[in-house]
Amino acid sequence: MTNLSSRPVSTLFSPSREKHRFLLLVLGSVLIFAAGIGMRALWNPNEPVYGEGVREMMVRGDYFLPYVNGKIYSDKPILYFWAMLASCFLAGGLSEAALRLPSVIGGVLTVLLIYRLGRQVFGIRAGFIGAACLATSVMFWWHSQYIQMDQLLSLLMTGAMVFLFVAREVAMRGKGFLLAASGALMGLAFLTKGPVGLVVPAAAMAVYLLLVRDWRWAFRREVVWMAAAFLVTAIPWYLALALTGHVQVLDDFFIRHNFERATDPFNHAQPFWYYLPRLFSDLFPWSLFLPAAFFAPVRNEMERRGRLYATTWFWVVLLLFSAAGSKRGVYLLPLYPAAALLVGKFWDEVFTAGVPARLRRWALGALGFAGAFLCAGSLALAGAAVWAVRLGKYRAESPALIPLALLAMAGGLAILLLLGKKRLPAAVAGLALAMAGIYLCADLFVLRLADRLKSPVPFCEKVAAAVGPGDEIRSYGLWRWDSSYLFYTRRLMPQIPSEEEMNAYLAQNRKVFLLVEDSDMDRFLANLKSPARVLVREDIGHKTAALLTNRAGESCEFPREADRRLAALRTDRSHLSVTGCRAPIPLDGLREDAELRRTGEPRSIE
Repeated sequence: MTNLSSRPVSTLFSPSREKHRFLLLVLGSVLIFAAGIGMRALWNPNEPVYGEGVREMMVRGDYFLPYVNGKIYSDKPILYFWAMLASCFLAGGLSEAALRLPSVIGGVLTVLLIYRLGRQVFGIRAGFIGAACLATSVMFWWHSQYIQMDQLLSLLMTGAMVFLFVAREVAMRGKGFLLAASGALMGLAFLTKGPVGLVVPAAAMAVYLLLVRDWRWAFRREVVWMAAAFLVTAIPWYLALALTGHVQVLDDFFIRHNFERATDPFNHAQPFWYYLPRLFSDLFPWSLFLPAAFFAPVRNEMERRGRLYATTWFWVVLLLFSAAGSKRGVYLLPLYPAAALLVGKFWDEVFTAGVPARLRRWALGALGFAGAFLCAGSLALAGAAVWAVRLGKYRAESPALIPLALLAMAGGLAILLLLGKKRLPAAVAGLALAMAGIYLCADLFVLRLADRLKSPVPFCEKVAAAVGPGDEIRSYGLWRWDSSYLFYTRRLMPQIPSEEEMNAYLAQNRKVFLLVEDSDMDRFLANLKSPARVLVREDIGHKTAALLTNRAGESCEFPREADRRLAALRTDRSHLSVTGCRAPIPLDGLREDAELRRTGEPRSIE
C-alpha cells in the first residue's frame, strides 16, 4: 500500500500560530468544562451513584468491586471508579470537583486528539475548527463536567480509532506500537463499559477496510500486537471476578446490562429513528452544518481516505446504537468526534472557496439560522426570567437568566452582523465564542442557582443531625441505586421493598427512622398505617423527601441535640474554598467502622 504521509502540511498558519491554537484549545476547553465543577451537588440520577460507589470503596478499603448501599454495583465495570478514586486521592479527599475531574480530562483530551488527527489529515485550520466545534457542542460540553463514564469511554474509543487510522494510513514506522496502543485503549474501553468498547472501533475499522478493498490488512503481523494489548488490559479484572466467585456479577453485567439492553431492553426503549432529532439538539450548533459536511470536497488521497474514515466512523456508531433496543442520548458521545472532523473540514473548504455554490449557500443559511436562533433564545430566556419573577416561586433564581440572555443576544447579533459584512471566518469564530461564553455563564451562575432546587445537601445535613450514629435508618420509595441521600449523610440506608414491610418497620417498639421520597408526599403520609411523625421535609427537584420517625408521641420540635449536631456539621462541612467549592471530605475521615470491617453490611458509615 502506498504511504500517504507525504502530503504537505498546510502553511496557512506558521508553527508559532499553531502552538497558540493548541494552547487556546487546552485553556478554552479546561475553562468551559471545569469552571464550577465543585460549585454544585451531585445531581440525580447518575452522579450520586458513582460518587457513593467511590465513597464506599474508600470506606471499605476494597478497590476490587464498587458497592452502593452495601450491595455490589454490577451495572458497570470498574475502570471509571478507579479513575474517580485516583482523582480523589490526588485531590486529597472526596469532593464533587474531584469526582467530576475524570470527565473534564476526558473531554479535554478528546478535543486534543481530534485536533491532532484533523491537523494531520486535513490541515491545521481544519483540525482546529473541528476541535473547537467538538468542545462547543451542547452535550459534549455537558458530559465533560458530568459524573458518568461515557465521556471517559468516548475518549478511549476515540483514541483507539485515531491510532488505528494513523497506523494504517500515516505512520512510516512504529505501526506495531500504534496498533498496540489502539488495542490497549479498546481494552480499557472494555473495562469501562463492556463489549461496546471493542465492538464499535472494530466494526468501524472493518467497514472501512471493506470500503477501501483492503480487508487483508486485518491479518497483518502487527495486528497481533493490537489483539495482545487488548487481552492484557481487558481480561484480568473479569477473570479475577470469575476466579473469586463473582460469577453472578459477570452474568448480571454481560447478560442483563449488555445483551438484554440491546435485544430486549428493560428500560430506555426507543424507536429506531430516536437519534436523528437527538443529533440536531445534542450536537448543536454544529449539527446545522453536518449534512453539507459529508459532501465537502477533498484535495488529495489522504483527505479522501480521512473523510471516508470519519464518515464510516459516524455511520457505524449511529447505526449500531440505533439498532440496539435501549437508547439514550449519551450513547452517541463516541460519534461526536467524527462529526466534528467532518464539520472542520467543511468549514476549511468554505473559507478557501473550495466548495460548490450549493454547499456555500447551505453554510451561509445555517450560520444565519444559528445567529437568529441565539437571538430568539435570548428573548425566550428574558421572557422566562420575567415569568419567574411574576410567578414568585423562582424569584431568587431568575436573575441568573439575564446574563445568559445578554450573551446569547450579543452572540447572535454579532454573527448576523459579520455575516452581512461577508466576514465568514469571523462569524464562525463568533458562533464558537458565543457558545463558549454561554457555557461559562451557565457553569458559574445558572447551574449553581439551579442547585438550590436540585441539591439534597440541606436536607441531608438535617437528616445527619437528627439521626444519631447508633440509630437505625432505612429508606422507602427510592430507585434501587438512588444514592444522593447516602452520599451526603455518609451512611447506608437499607431499602424497604414493600408497603407492608415499611409499616411493620415503623410499628416496632424501638426508635427507628425512615427516609422516604414521593412526588405526592401529602398523599403518602395520609395513607400511612403506622404511627409516625415527620422530622424533616423538603422539596428536592420535582419530588419531596421526608425523614420520619416512629416516636409519634414525642415533641414535634426539632430535637435540641439535633440542632447542636446540625450547627456543628455545617461548621465542619460548608466552608468554601477560594473557588467556591465545598471542601473535600479528607481521606482519614473515611475510615471503616468496626461493623463494616466485620460483616460488610453496616447499619451506618461514619
